[in-house]
Amino acid sequence: MIKKLFNPFIYLAGSLALGIGVLIILITSFIGYSSHTHFPDVLSVKSSLDLPVLYYIIQNMMNWIIVSTILYGFAVVFSKSRVRLTDIYGTQAVSRFPYLLAALTGFSDSLEKFGRFLLWQLLGQGSHVNISSLDIAIAITLILTTLVLSLWMITLMFNAYKVSANIKGAKLIVSFIISLIISILISALFTNQLIQYF
Repeated sequence: MIKKLFNPFIYLAGSLALGIGVLIILITSFIGYSSHTHFPDVLSVKSSLDLPVLYYIIQNMMNWIIVSTILYGFAVVFSKSRVRLTDIYGTQAVSRFPYLLAALTGFSDSLEKFGRFLLWQLLGQGSHVNISSLDIAIAITLILTTLVLSLWMITLMFNAYKVSANIKGAKLIVSFIISLIISILISALFTNQLIQYF
């Protein structure tokens, strides 16, 4: 069971993974739209403004396409096996499942209250915020939950890349880290451009 949670790609790949993964991304987009939670780069989870659902769909699709394309490029260069495009893109799409759960955290207003409370308390910005101990506890729990979900997603992305690209050792680790860094930068730039159109 643990193996399936962290490395389902031994059993799931190709067009089936692609179909399931795209569905996951679309559901995440609709939940994010409803909860005002967006993903401004490949890894970040943030509260969003009141934006149309198309914004969330485009953003989530591009996050997936950007990281998958970069990983595919490294896989073609470093793998001694034949790398299938559908395997890389499909497994990376499935890897985004933890952020479907992360999008649900936006339904609580505790995080927003806690953020305004910290701004007022620590930086003197905004106005006095009445916040209960329960709200603080919920906000901290949601922050920790999001962190765990982020780590889970990174683990899934790594295992998806490892299985789909059939790369091992230092080449696997270094190419994955570099891909992730490049993907974060490109996807953040894309979001900055995208939000101007909405």
